[in-house]
Amino acid sequence: MMASRTRTLQSLIRLRKTEVDEAKSTLAQALANEEAARQHLESLQASIAAEQRAASAGQTSMDDFRRWLPTGQQAVTRAAEALHSVKAVSDQARDALMQVNAALKATESILEKRVEEEKTTRSRREQAEIDDLTPHVRRNAH
Repeated sequence: MMASRTRTLQSLIRLRKTEVDEAKSTLAQALANEEAARQHLESLQASIAAEQRAASAGQTSMDDFRRWLPTGQQAVTRAAEALHSVKAVSDQARDALMQVNAALKATESILEKRVEEEKTTRSRREQAEIDDLTPHVRRNAH
């Protein structure tokens, strides 16, 4: 018979595995958001470079470029700040995943020890029963 403590630990492990799955999902979403923010920032930076090349090549006026540049730079600054924010969320999600993984491993370790203890106790009980029966068998054999 499985002890209630063991059943409780098994339930806790199922809960921990669910937490790990949720943390993995959260991290995956955070990393996707981070990648999107990185691509947006790179796109804005590339736009500034392209506008600068166009102005240098005479395709647009330098005055137009100078008037537009502060707006482009502000967009890059906002995108860099957004990237920084989503990186912080990714870091938090990564930390949370590490914590729930550690909790799962600890719970699994406790369960393994508990199962081993139950096995040892069962073996001792069986041996004690055998030892109790042995004198009766010897007496009956004579």
